Amino acid sequence: MMKDNKYQSHVQNKWKKNALRGLTIASITGLTCIVGATGVGIGLVSAIAKDENIRTKVEFDRLLSKSNGNSYAYFAKSGDQEELIGTMTDGNNQQSIKHLKDVSTFLVNAFVAIEDHDFYKHNGISYSGTARAFWQQLIGAEVTTGGSTITQQLVKNEILEDSDRTKERKIREWINAIRLEKYYNKEDILVKYMNSVEFGTGANGRNMIGVAAAARFLFNKDVKNLELPQAAYIAGMVKGQNNYNPFSSKGTPEENIKRGTDRMQLVLKNMLELGFINESQYNQAIQFDIKNSFAKKSDFKKDNAYSRYPMITAAVEEEAISILKKLYKDDPNFKDLPKNKYRNLVRMGGFKIYTTLDKNLYEEMSKTAQNMDFNTNYYKGKSFRERVGATLIDNKTGAILSFVSSNQTEKEESDQEVHDTNNYALDFTNQPGSTMKPLAAYGPAMNEGLISPTSIIVDEPLKKPGTNIPYKNADHETYGSLTITEALKRSLNPPAIKLIRKVGIEKSFNYLNQMGMFPTKNDGETMALGGADEGFTTAEMTAGYAMIANNGQFNKPHLIDRIVDADGKEIYNFKQMHPAKSVFKPEVAYALTGMLRQVVTGGTATMINGYTGGYQVAGKTGTSTGNHDSWFIGYTPEISLGVWDGYQVNISTSESSSKIAWGRLFQAIIRAKPDLIKPGSQFQDPGGSVPYQCFECNRGVPNYLEIKKKKEREEKPNKKKEQNKKPNKKRQENDSNNNPDRNPDRNPNPGNNPNPGNNPPPGSNPPPGSNPPPDNNPDPDGN
Repeated sequence: MMKDNKYQSHVQNKWKKNALRGLTIASITGLTCIVGATGVGIGLVSAIAKDENIRTKVEFDRLLSKSNGNSYAYFAKSGDQEELIGTMTDGNNQQSIKHLKDVSTFLVNAFVAIEDHDFYKHNGISYSGTARAFWQQLIGAEVTTGGSTITQQLVKNEILEDSDRTKERKIREWINAIRLEKYYNKEDILVKYMNSVEFGTGANGRNMIGVAAAARFLFNKDVKNLELPQAAYIAGMVKGQNNYNPFSSKGTPEENIKRGTDRMQLVLKNMLELGFINESQYNQAIQFDIKNSFAKKSDFKKDNAYSRYPMITAAVEEEAISILKKLYKDDPNFKDLPKNKYRNLVRMGGFKIYTTLDKNLYEEMSKTAQNMDFNTNYYKGKSFRERVGATLIDNKTGAILSFVSSNQTEKEESDQEVHDTNNYALDFTNQPGSTMKPLAAYGPAMNEGLISPTSIIVDEPLKKPGTNIPYKNADHETYGSLTITEALKRSLNPPAIKLIRKVGIEKSFNYLNQMGMFPTKNDGETMALGGADEGFTTAEMTAGYAMIANNGQFNKPHLIDRIVDADGKEIYNFKQMHPAKSVFKPEVAYALTGMLRQVVTGGTATMINGYTGGYQVAGKTGTSTGNHDSWFIGYTPEISLGVWDGYQVNISTSESSSKIAWGRLFQAIIRAKPDLIKPGSQFQDPGGSVPYQCFECNRGVPNYLEIKKKKEREEKPNKKKEQNKKPNKKRQENDSNNNPDRNPDRNPNPGNNPNPGNNPPPGSNPPPGSNPPPDNNPDPDGN
């Protein structure tokens, strides 16, 4: 009897093996027919295999890198504390595991039981699994395991871009699955697979990617501590996440939980049959109250950076993409990689991105900007609100400590107002106006040994190249002979043009290139006045002034200080990869600072003194043609703050608006970080001096005061004749009403004298008797 039973068992096993072998052959034949459609399936397989890209392990590593989990961005450290900005994904939450030991054994076995019985036996393609699924479909039975192996699913999820169910794609899936099995062991494949699977919306309202995210946002548990039924439920969701997900918008929670529970029971049945669990464990799991074990939406708050700090996250993402492109530029596997792939890598590469941003500064400056009163104007029938963009840079390092991307809030936008998502600090380019004069004209000329602060230059009409049209000052006055310092203080146009012509446009532009600014082929000498073809960002302009404050040493403005990969290895460090560049000689930068101090203490930016509270500030104003752009960039020995004000289209703004905004933001900086700018700090003399240069000292042209006196003497006889005439009382009243006194030499801020002790470097003072220009004298318009 025993022998008969053994014989029958042997016959049954042999029959099963033969049947399975026959089914395998039939399924492969069937698949080949499907692929070939005309009986040439084998040839098509060979052709696609030949043309398919032969990926190296490095390339597979790169393509699978997003399985490392969410990337995180951090504010600059405050002491030893790391302050999280948030995750770098906008709609997903991906959390990764490193090893199978990080996961409940129940979950590993559940996936094998429901997705790939032969996972530990096949080399990427399971012919028996394919046959089994084919047979179950053929007889109309419930499909208890998938036809695609776990390895194939990993290829489908992460390697192949197109999701169409075509015969060509299926063949590529097979080819890449076989290659993956050559490069990675079974544990590695399982880990990467479990990190790549998507589960739909979690209790936190975001898409869950990876089993760690599923465990947390479905059951509010660590993936290592899942109960058996919870592990089975998660594994069962793979083939129909929306059908089984209680937090899905498709179907009711009750319906989805009912379907999910049925699927969970199927997973448990497979686990029992394969010997992964025993009968007792199975029975307990079937009785488990899965419904009441789900997480609650109230358990979570929004932690993604896009919802909390959208402008920061977008800017950090763009800079990180640029960094990774440079890091991988010599890797052939990254050649011509599309930008969206780098974006995915940044978001879900498991990176920790440490920024230079100070949280207190950012929030205080943003709040201050949003509380400012700005105008709304109309352009071509549409409403536009006046905007401000600001960048705060550490002079010594180039680190962007904070920025104001816009003064817009979501609440302020009306139905009629044009939607505005521009970043006016870091991305939006504008005409820089006269803020360009120290960078493109005065600084290069002094660095080339052509001028010194006390050199004499003649302000006179100059014809624009190829025309009879002269360059004019904004007030249409001509100032004659005056010092270089006075010319910059008054923001005169012809002297700046003279200097860029003397330096040479190419050499001047080379200086700008060293500051990270790149004029276009359409730019010319008007760059000295801020007339740029494409314009520059607030960050770029501010970095140029930070260079002056840093004794002529330029540091690239940057948001990212370090990047650490998913394995804890530092792959990027700004200081190590971007050493400072010497642009101006230290003595030239110091002399230039002395000249720019006079712009604040007695020039076009005197109103700034009302905001600085005694802090030593140097800087420059600027406006563009038609007052479409208003600028002030000011710096202390520690920081540089650049502010632009205007509209996203060509609407005129007030030339003083940027100075007001700068002053309020400067005060916000003091409130948020009182120790950032040290009270009483002075610009330190680096030693050396700029030797006196005779630029136009021998021409003997009278200065503005002499020209004015001569003009007054010539007009005096005419005035006497007018006085002898009978006065017209009505005419006089009209004159007094319509022509108020506008003495161009009147200081509109009486008593607002420079603070004692804030003297510029020796030799940079203007000639005795020259009065400061009025603060309401507009900056040059760039013509």
